[in-house]
Amino acid sequence: MSVALASSELLVRESLFGLGVMFIAMTLNVYVFASIAMLYQNRLQKSRYLGRHIEVMRYAAYTMLLVVGMSFSLTVWVVALNLFEVVVDWQKATLLTFSFFTSVGNFTVDLPFGWRLIPSLIAFSGLFAFAGATAIAIGMAHQLMNHLDKHKAFH
Repeated sequence: MSVALASSELLVRESLFGLGVMFIAMTLNVYVFASIAMLYQNRLQKSRYLGRHIEVMRYAAYTMLLVVGMSFSLTVWVVALNLFEVVVDWQKATLLTFSFFTSVGNFTVDLPFGWRLIPSLIAFSGLFAFAGATAIAIGMAHQLMNHLDKHKAFH
């Protein structure tokens, strides 16, 4: 009974840790992504029309800013894993985070007992980060199309 209780306590601790880090990463993503979207919208409204190709390149550049913004949530995971000594090597923490954040994970590292759920939570965090960035990119594409239509760039 005490082994089952200890295992349950570890699962609760790991879940709370993972959900807490995920909350911080997601909150940071929302602020960064919204700031980039607002900056893009303001730039479109205040700058003069520079031609279809330049406007498309501007959209691509702001979309790349979303990728840079996503790296902040990766950093949150790496720091948390290292700070709480789940993975004490910065390089391994970085490789683990990037591997599971961006895919199903193909990097193996021996995690201490009681921390085996972390890769799944990192992947879940990555899923939300990519979904948020995609939603913002679609919104910015809509703004671009309205901007181009306003200047009849495709007619």
